[in-house]
Amino acid sequence: MIVKERDFPIKIRKLEALHRRIPPLHPKRSVILDELARRRSGHYGEESLDYHLSFLNDKKYHILHTLRLLNNQKHHFQIDTLILSSSFIAIIEVKSHGGTIIFDHRLQQLIHRNGDKERAYQDPIIQVKRHQLQWREWLKRHKFPNIPILPLIIISNPSTIIKTIGPFKEYQWIIRSSNLIFEFQKYEQMYHNESITKKDITKLSRLLIKNHLSEDYDVLKKFNIDESELLTGVHCPKCSSIPMKRSAGNWVCTACSYSSKTAHSDTLKDYTLLIQTNTTKRDLQKFLHLDSRMVMTNIIKALNLPGFGQGKARIYQLDELL
Repeated sequence: MIVKERDFPIKIRKLEALHRRIPPLHPKRSVILDELARRRSGHYGEESLDYHLSFLNDKKYHILHTLRLLNNQKHHFQIDTLILSSSFIAIIEVKSHGGTIIFDHRLQQLIHRNGDKERAYQDPIIQVKRHQLQWREWLKRHKFPNIPILPLIIISNPSTIIKTIGPFKEYQWIIRSSNLIFEFQKYEQMYHNESITKKDITKLSRLLIKNHLSEDYDVLKKFNIDESELLTGVHCPKCSSIPMKRSAGNWVCTACSYSSKTAHSDTLKDYTLLIQTNTTKRDLQKFLHLDSRMVMTNIIKALNLPGFGQGKARIYQLDELL
């Protein structure tokens, strides 16, 4: 059964907000769009795995998606999908590249070819080996018994051509998502002794959820973009044009004439994702292109934003908008 659902990646949300707010002729716009497309592809690849996971026995397996934990050295490690059973634990890393992918474990790289483009990535085998080691240490630190930890690299795109260089036993960890259920049937035959009780699996699942740490991502720092380079103002929910104009209690798009009373809500989310989660009324008013402080006050009241401090120095907390 699924005990932790897959989170929608904060990186995608921030990249989407940045793509909305970066000027059309900005020199980094295409790089941002490429990164957004790559992240979306990865997320869709992980989501496509859900169909194949549905064939696993709910009573045998606990499934946890997008886990981010601390290791002994206080560094984070993230696992796409973790599957717990009484006989073994599976660590799953999903790859969604199209075209051709070439695993070169000797040189510790994954080569992706798509048309006339070629790009090298970190070797997923090294990645899952490291996760295997970190996960084993995490279990030991939390007093759980030794249990087989099995890494899997799942290729989610059925049209991807998979190639390997050299004879490495680790290549057996690479499978297509359609083969997942059969791989688990094989594991069940190989690892049939109980290493951990069902009660302890439940205990472990709860502990993992408790210790999961949400990821943050400074997208402006990532692309070396200053806040002053962003487009400000309310964006149109229909055509994404910026800015909309405030007229008679509505936001009106000057490009497509779409009208909305609440278009500011998504714009405040963009502000929270890109700039800061705590801010003043004055800064919000400036970002929304509002002339009236009273209108800004009414918007804050309608959104019931929590805050601290008094008067003009009052700080509003925007986290709940997300």
